Amino acid sequence: MGLPGKQKLDSAGGLKRIISNNRFILKTLFEASPVYGISIIVEAVRHNLINFLEHTICVSYVLEAIEFQKSYADVVKLIAMFLALDFVAAGISNTYEHYTNIKYRPLAQQKLKSKLYKKAKELDLSCYDNTAYYNDFVLAVSEADRAIERAENLLRLIFSGLTLTICYGSFFISKDITSVIFIIVSVILKITFSSMLNKLNYKIRLMQNPLERKRNYFRRVFYLHDYAKELRLNKEASKELHANFNAVNDEILRLNKSMGQKRFWLDLAANYLTSDFILDIIYVLYLVIISTVYHLISYSSVVVLYNSAANLRWGLSSISDIGPYALETSLYIDKILAFLNYEPKIKNNQKRSIPIPSGPCKLECRNVSFDYGDGKEILHGINLTIHPHERIALVGHNGAGKTTLIKLLMRLYEPTNGSILLNGVDIREYDIDEYRSYIGVVFQDFKLYATNIKENVVMDIADDVPKDNIINAIYKSGFGSKLETLPDGLETAVTQEFDENGTDLSGGEAQKLAASRAFYKEAGMLILDEPSSALGPIAEYQLNLAMYNAAAQKTVIFISHRLSTTRKADRIYLLENGRIIEEGTHEELLRLNKKYKQMWAVQAGRYIS
Repeated sequence: MGLPGKQKLDSAGGLKRIISNNRFILKTLFEASPVYGISIIVEAVRHNLINFLEHTICVSYVLEAIEFQKSYADVVKLIAMFLALDFVAAGISNTYEHYTNIKYRPLAQQKLKSKLYKKAKELDLSCYDNTAYYNDFVLAVSEADRAIERAENLLRLIFSGLTLTICYGSFFISKDITSVIFIIVSVILKITFSSMLNKLNYKIRLMQNPLERKRNYFRRVFYLHDYAKELRLNKEASKELHANFNAVNDEILRLNKSMGQKRFWLDLAANYLTSDFILDIIYVLYLVIISTVYHLISYSSVVVLYNSAANLRWGLSSISDIGPYALETSLYIDKILAFLNYEPKIKNNQKRSIPIPSGPCKLECRNVSFDYGDGKEILHGINLTIHPHERIALVGHNGAGKTTLIKLLMRLYEPTNGSILLNGVDIREYDIDEYRSYIGVVFQDFKLYATNIKENVVMDIADDVPKDNIINAIYKSGFGSKLETLPDGLETAVTQEFDENGTDLSGGEAQKLAASRAFYKEAGMLILDEPSSALGPIAEYQLNLAMYNAAAQKTVIFISHRLSTTRKADRIYLLENGRIIEEGTHEELLRLNKKYKQMWAVQAGRYIS
């Protein structure tokens, strides 16, 4: 999952990649809005052509008219013509800036971000566990808007450079071809130092990215509603977070300081040496000598050539900057493309993908082991069989491997060794979306969304969904009594973040609402990962009983380290350090008189009526 971090403009492979990357982002811009792409080109040509005509041709004509005493009437006519041209150009420019730009740029940005968000849904869960990949993922998303702006700038650079070079190049050749040499030398030095500066800036950006992600996390903590109460009740935690925020800022400052001197000298060389020194000192001396000593050009030509030198230099620089700028843009687009081109490891069988059988099925784990790719196994040789309509409980202390096993059962991870079978068929043979739809799940770390109640249950736009189905799922989860107290019913917004009439649910209420998703789904199997962790003993018993009754015709897997959940289970599996160390019914495990009984003895007092 490593992403490329360095390219060379002078290598064939590197050049091909740079062209390919920039073609991708330009294609995205034109696909989103051809009008916008064309308008950028037209505006770049128009703007620079008008400037050339006004500031060079017109000024040159006026100065020569004064120096050589030409007709005053002709000068007035020319100025009047350029004033009219300038008025029309201003109208076009204003339309471009305040209409085309505002209207069409967001379309291109939206198209690219839509691709990124669509891809994000396909990523393997393991990508989020990989810090390096996650950093690149965050960078890709954060660069999406700027990538479109870079594409715009690249178009402007190309067509501005061509327009300026053709116009001013022709003018300089007609006046004094030697002047072009000074400008070319200035441009070559500019290219060299700017390229070095661009690479340094990119290196700093990559080094700064993980630090910025940390800083953004600490920043979010201080303004998000979720943390407000705890931070006010725990001043020491607030101080520590603030200290961490300052520490990350200091680290970013140290990074920029460590690179600052090199950046300063490169910037000075790229700008002062190539512009102020060569064009403002050396070139001016040359013009003065050839006009006053050798009388090769007129005084008016000296003024116009000097004033126009920067424009020709800018045109040549723009053309020469295309390569370094395309390189820099390519480096960022590499991150975006590496993300978009990532091939999920968990996907449908390429040769065949069979449909899920109807009704409850038998699920088996055969010698299943799992690690995160570092060789340290989280699960070791798991063997278990879950029959249709069975109630299974996975119990054990935190970190025993229960949730990891569930993620394997749901095909969010793939086993490192062994296999998982549904009705005797390896789950990798089934269509992945159908297989996951077969399972309804409520995770311990569930999330509610800032939308209304019904859409939090359906997990989709719910305008055309029969309300009875939603309400039925809500009552099965035990959230019905809360729903009855809400004036707006299913339309009630969850949280008050975007709606002042919304409701903030307690931990237990939120857990019941999340659980209603599993019942709405009408899945053949329910997985409930610590479904009652936010509830007290009595509420926990009531929720578990309601879920058992509501799921009478389903296979149910409970995950818990609170053993009140397990008493009604048909079979209990006790996990410890990634292994199944005991299995049986509640009574069988008590008679076994081992680890399960010890755990029960510790917890039982809470559940004795």
